[in-house]
Amino acid sequence: MKKIFALTICVVLLIAVLCGCSESVKKKDVVNKTDSFVVEETLDSETVAERKLIKEISLDVETKDYDNYINSVRATVSSNGGYIEASDEFNDSDFRSFTATIRIPVEKAEGFTQSVSSNATVKSRSENVQDVTEQYVDIEARIKVYEAEEESLLEIMKQADNVTDLLSVKERLANVRAQIESYTAQLKSLENQTDYSTITLTVTEVEREVETEGYWSEIWNNILDGFKNVGKIITMLFAALLSAMPYFIVLAIIGVIVLVIIRIVKKKK
Repeated sequence: MKKIFALTICVVLLIAVLCGCSESVKKKDVVNKTDSFVVEETLDSETVAERKLIKEISLDVETKDYDNYINSVRATVSSNGGYIEASDEFNDSDFRSFTATIRIPVEKAEGFTQSVSSNATVKSRSENVQDVTEQYVDIEARIKVYEAEEESLLEIMKQADNVTDLLSVKERLANVRAQIESYTAQLKSLENQTDYSTITLTVTEVEREVETEGYWSEIWNNILDGFKNVGKIITMLFAALLSAMPYFIVLAIIGVIVLVIIRIVKKKK
């Protein structure tokens, strides 16, 4: 009986020890998972901070003071360390327009757009951001791989003992260097796009800037526009009439000649 009792106690103690070990393992697993989660969160935060973003802004404005505004835009671009990549100016019979693709350092892009918007009436604004972090990291990794291969090929060239092997290594080395140059150019292009924001600015010259003062103001502005349009139509008709005057004069001369000929014929009869 005592042996059975002692055996039972041993079994219970063994089960207790195993349960304790199991709990300990579970706790360790929880700690490890938590540590892993913290590490992942830290890496994600670092990745976000180092993201490569291409930022593009489109801005459409109108102004009554066209010349001074364009000069102000050019001066603001220069003072912000940017440059005008491309521009196009159109002179209409009534008004002028200006479109420019502007590159501004990322950290100054927002201030530039605010400055440009404060001196004119903004008709529309749009913004697009493209994340090219994965592409950037992939290109960097490829460059490192090719650079490592380049070093290996240079070492092999030193040990080559026949012309055939040497030519083969040189050919491969040329291909590797071409790949390095290609990927380096892509990397520089991405760096330029991420370091400088692209701002497309469209400026239109107007007599009256768009106002958003309320319902009645909008009606009044529409009435004024109606009178202006009527005036333009009258001006166009008058201009068309003046343009047609030479034709009327020629027709009148021909008519007079015909009448004179008819009277002469009648008198002879």
